[in-house]
Amino acid sequence: MKVKIRVADPAGNITIFVMTPLEKERYAGIARQILERKELGGEQVAFVERTEQGTLRMEMMGGEFCGNASRSFAYLLCRLSGKERQECLVEVSGSPKPLKAIADTAKKTSQVDMPLPKEIRLLTIEPGEAYDMIVFDGICHIIVPGKPKKGEFVEKLLDRAKTECPCGAWGIMFLEGERMIPAVYVESTDSLVWESSCGSGSMAAAVYLSKAEEKGEFVYVLKQPGGEIQAAVYKEQGRVCRCTMGGPVSISPEIELELENNEVDKI
Repeated sequence: MKVKIRVADPAGNITIFVMTPLEKERYAGIARQILERKELGGEQVAFVERTEQGTLRMEMMGGEFCGNASRSFAYLLCRLSGKERQECLVEVSGSPKPLKAIADTAKKTSQVDMPLPKEIRLLTIEPGEAYDMIVFDGICHIIVPGKPKKGEFVEKLLDRAKTECPCGAWGIMFLEGERMIPAVYVESTDSLVWESSCGSGSMAAAVYLSKAEEKGEFVYVLKQPGGEIQAAVYKEQGRVCRCTMGGPVSISPEIELELENNEVDKI
């Protein structure tokens, strides 16, 4: 079967938008097959859906929330509208309400208001070893200070996070100052990706870095393998009242992709 796609690049976190309408039960199989196309360089897949009202919404491959995909979707809507700059609301998976976004195709940037964190929870791995976990609707991010660790450490952390926060997607953000290495696991596609950048993970890092602050605007530029993402946290009386995340983004013209039917139908 043939599907039409667009390839978005938000700070290196390559997101493949599937533009062709498809049945939701096929999403996981299609996403797995697209991610296997190494020439596309995809780190995640998003599906563009048309609502009953005729508007467009975005569904991530595992129904999770993704900040980079959300702002890329806002950029895509701006491109499709033919406008140079557009303020809009984007409806995306993992967010209980539409999010405000600003896309500028001349400057090649896009910013989105992020869902507020539900809580900061301490994730205890074993006595004497615990990490802050920032819980959002649709995804939980564990902040690990220091250099990246792989293998058994990541597996142990994910196993514990799945038990404590069963949300379908989990990120591990290795943080040194404002330098960050993100890894994200999505349950429905059984995929662990060391991402070039992570939008919601950047937001989680900003929330973590500002946790001792009581009032004001706190802006962080998270330097990641694929580029920089600016995340801002607004606080009142120690409570997070607004989060925004933005940075550069580009998107390809529409591409037609041939998929194997037997692979597409695998769930």
